[in-house]
Amino acid sequence: MTMAVAEADAAQQGRLPLGAVVRWQGGSYQVVALQGTEVQLCSLGDDGCDARALVSAVVGAEDFALLDEKETPLPGVRLPDTGALSVVEAQELERVRQWERHLLEIRNGVPPGMAEGTPPRPGYDPGRFTIKQRIAAKAAELKALGWSKASAGTVERRYQAYRARGVYGLLRAVRPGSAWGRTDERVVQLLLREEQASRKETACDATALYERLQAAVRRRYPDVAEKIMISPATFYRLLKRLDISPKRLKWPTHRRMDEANGATAPYEPTTARLLGEQVQIDSTGLDILAVGDDGRVVSVELTAAIDVATRSIIGAMIVPKSPGRGPRGRRLGGRATRSFDAVLMLAQALAPMPARPGWSPRALAEHSQLPYADLLACDPQMEGAAARPVIRPRKIVVDHGKIFNSEHFDDVCTMLGIDVAPARERTATDKAIIESTFGAIKKGFCQHAAGYTGEELAHRGKHVADGPLWTLNKLQDLLDQWIVVHWQQTPHEGLRNPFLPGMKISPNRMYATLVAAEGHVPLPLTPHQNRKLLPFKYLMVTDKGVRIDHRTYNSEELQEYRGKHSGIPGQGRKWQIRYSPYAPRWVWLYDHTCDDWVKAEFIHQRLISDAWTQYTYEQATLNVLEAGGDREDEREIAREVSRLRARARRGPVPQEQPRVPELFTGPALDLDLPEADPYEGVPDPVPGSIERAPSLLGDPRAIFDLAGSACDPGPAGAVDGAGTRSGTDQEEATPGLPPARTPHSPRARPGSLRGSAADIFRTFPAQGAGPSDPGANADHVDYGDDE
Repeated sequence: MTMAVAEADAAQQGRLPLGAVVRWQGGSYQVVALQGTEVQLCSLGDDGCDARALVSAVVGAEDFALLDEKETPLPGVRLPDTGALSVVEAQELERVRQWERHLLEIRNGVPPGMAEGTPPRPGYDPGRFTIKQRIAAKAAELKALGWSKASAGTVERRYQAYRARGVYGLLRAVRPGSAWGRTDERVVQLLLREEQASRKETACDATALYERLQAAVRRRYPDVAEKIMISPATFYRLLKRLDISPKRLKWPTHRRMDEANGATAPYEPTTARLLGEQVQIDSTGLDILAVGDDGRVVSVELTAAIDVATRSIIGAMIVPKSPGRGPRGRRLGGRATRSFDAVLMLAQALAPMPARPGWSPRALAEHSQLPYADLLACDPQMEGAAARPVIRPRKIVVDHGKIFNSEHFDDVCTMLGIDVAPARERTATDKAIIESTFGAIKKGFCQHAAGYTGEELAHRGKHVADGPLWTLNKLQDLLDQWIVVHWQQTPHEGLRNPFLPGMKISPNRMYATLVAAEGHVPLPLTPHQNRKLLPFKYLMVTDKGVRIDHRTYNSEELQEYRGKHSGIPGQGRKWQIRYSPYAPRWVWLYDHTCDDWVKAEFIHQRLISDAWTQYTYEQATLNVLEAGGDREDEREIAREVSRLRARARRGPVPQEQPRVPELFTGPALDLDLPEADPYEGVPDPVPGSIERAPSLLGDPRAIFDLAGSACDPGPAGAVDGAGTRSGTDQEEATPGLPPARTPHSPRARPGSLRGSAADIFRTFPAQGAGPSDPGANADHVDYGDDE
């Protein structure tokens, strides 16, 4: 064994052999003596000094390295992956164990497992043969055994790999400097880039991704494209190494985009230590059908807010969801969550929720884990409240939906002292808690409610809309009760006691713990303050009042501001008018000069005489327009609102209007349809009941020879060729034949084929005529046989 090989072995085993050259403290030294834990180093530099130091100090130095004859650092100790063998296939592991047995014989002279004192086989004695000779002998032996890939160079590489990393060096290793085998690193990077770009495009399979990779390689590296491009088999193996599943390539686009924009490891959970420190708000479809304000079946949407510190749902609001009708920009009847709905939900979160009649006693705050006595002392509104805590948000995390990016929502949050933090686009992990809460609501509430549709159309049952459905108000009431009784009082997986990690805590108990340390300062909003949360418009008061969404409002108090200058810069005579889409019966003019409100009522409210919403008014407007009316006809629209409210009280009636329109089957086609069978429905005749037709006793030539003399008609009353007197009215009917009918055309010539079948048979004598008949002659042929 050469000096370089011995030093490499020592370097791999972490030892300092005598005579080895090492690098230490910026200089080159040779190990000249070892005594216990100390080493004597001789400097090889001209200006260096010898040194005596601890072995641990020399080996543990940052610049320590064993040097070869050319003073090049030898590779250091590399610890193999001890778990690599657990994932190796049985065939591969058997091959590794065979190589290990042969390589140990090269090193030790005898195979492993032999008894002590067993002499080496010829050619493997370390005392007589060098490592090169033993490797050559092993290569010859393996070739004789039939190993095709066991040359001396291959055996030497296997021996060096085994000496460096043990049995792990014998595994099918990848190319040094690459983690993807023999695949060029540039191809790997292009594959990752194309897979990332395909997530935003239409779903495809692995074959299309391979074609995209080929095009990218040719476009980026045209000179070496054919050399570095991989085969389809290598491509699929590379997908497996990169953890790219071919099935994942065909996922829905939104799912692939969500995965691409997901959080990167290491994952950090969202934490909050104070009440309202972070509140997450979002909207989602609720997978339930309900009866809308107009009595029709509608889908619903849920907007909810959850406090991260306590996992309490401090606000939840259900709204109908329908696309509406009409051209874009002038569409009517559409409904979904709006900015006002999110503002209304915030207002609900700032005040105690009153318990409603019919709720379970467990829904009351005084019967829950909330510190009811202390909260009641702080806020008198807690009397009779439901078991849902009141938490004032300090920071709200929202997505990039229109309802959360509106000026109205931002102005309300600013007025309430709430910071708004937008999440990253299509990154659900930034608000993962509210997303998981939606999943829990759909699992624990939606699937147990009437009208449940499932998360996808493929999961929906048949005729769900025809079954019993809840109204919107009743569905909201059921959800509020479920939140109070179930969600707030059930131990939550994300709430743990730090001293007892195995114990889960309910949101109400966590709130009781935090409010005891932080305290509770209520923020009751008076009706005067609540009106400032409503959306508004700047309008001028005329003699007819003000108009909002094609509705006219007026009152005596409002007329006092007609033509009056508001004093607001840039508005002139326009005043701030606040309105509520959920109660559009009233509007309020805000007089900022005296901080007071002036109320005005819809002028046609007497025609409705009931509560109504903006959504109901838009549906009524649609019905009036479809009937040929005008959207400015407030009186007729008000009457239609009253009719819709009456129908809503009765519930959906399928007979009034079909829910599913007639399917479009395309234009009518001009097809050659077969004519109706004239004998359809006529029963088949019974053979025994058919009467045989009479025989034709006349001369056959009289039938076909139309120009013959025998067929010439004689004078009136003359006897024809068949012995029948023509022109007489006293003709005797032939037995078995129907009476003669008078033809509408000139009488058929006797013996001819003109006229009806009865006329033809009537010109011949009946079957059985004797020789005495006038028409009998020698040329007569009888065709009356069975044939």
